[in-house]
Amino acid sequence: MDAIGRLVRDGVPVGTAFVVTADGLAATAAHVIGAHADADWTFVPLTMPGRPLPVETLPLVDEAADVALLQIGGAVDWQPMTLAPHGNATPGASVHLRGFAESRDYDAGVGSYVGETSQDGRAWVKISCRHAQHGMSGAPVLLTGTGCVIGVVSLRLNAARWNRDSVLLAPVEQLVALAPDRLRLVPPVHRFVDGTLRLSWIRGDAKEPVLETDDFHVSLGRNAANRVYLPDPRDSRFHGHLSLVGTALVYRHLGPHPAYLDGATRQLRIGKGESCTVGDKDRLRVASGTMLVEFSAPDLYDPNARPTESEDEELTRGG
Repeated sequence: MDAIGRLVRDGVPVGTAFVVTADGLAATAAHVIGAHADADWTFVPLTMPGRPLPVETLPLVDEAADVALLQIGGAVDWQPMTLAPHGNATPGASVHLRGFAESRDYDAGVGSYVGETSQDGRAWVKISCRHAQHGMSGAPVLLTGTGCVIGVVSLRLNAARWNRDSVLLAPVEQLVALAPDRLRLVPPVHRFVDGTLRLSWIRGDAKEPVLETDDFHVSLGRNAANRVYLPDPRDSRFHGHLSLVGTALVYRHLGPHPAYLDGATRQLRIGKGESCTVGDKDRLRVASGTMLVEFSAPDLYDPNARPTESEDEELTRGG
């Protein structure tokens, strides 16, 4: 199960959390919880939007560092996110964040590592990201190519000055300090291509994001153990796998019912055991609908990225 999800308080979405252990320990920004620890909290995984899971708030909070740990209930086969020391990133290194913006259900962005800065007597990690949106507090920021989280979104700097489109992160070292017996840091290993894979459902004229990752090896299917869980009963006999082979994205179909690939210049029927290359913006049809496949490799630069709106001049908490 993909580890990122939306935090909901008394039925109202308020921020992002991400799972950091196989038994459901999750991280977020402390100010997302604030004075509402006794509220009714739920966690809605990105890949299972119709399945809210219960959340237990814990006394594992550092308000000054703006980090908190929560326990997510429910029997879920999590794929927890890996934590890596932020000092392994060098200025200019590519990073990306994934979270739930206030203005939309899901958002993701790419940017670059700037370095360390200080505020209120504490050290923070600073990144430059034109995609950062209000409401993304608690979102993980990953060092691209490694799949490792180096910080948690805390504060968005949005002013028409030198710090425009900058984001301050609580370094993951502060998370580990909350539960050193359960969390650990690992050296990042450059395992993945410097690119992004995005999967989205096409619902009429709308695009509903499902997953964004720099790991191009993604399983899809009805079983909850798949990276992308397909909850519709019509997908009970559907199973497939996307993977990067060299520089080509390849889909291998494993289910007994066929899948269909709709591309700009080709339409393919894919039977069990068959494979085919997938191009950017190709559509993969399964029993319950159509999934749009988008990816960029090896360059994460997005020429269509727009700066945050200029009228918001004050320093703004991300969520």
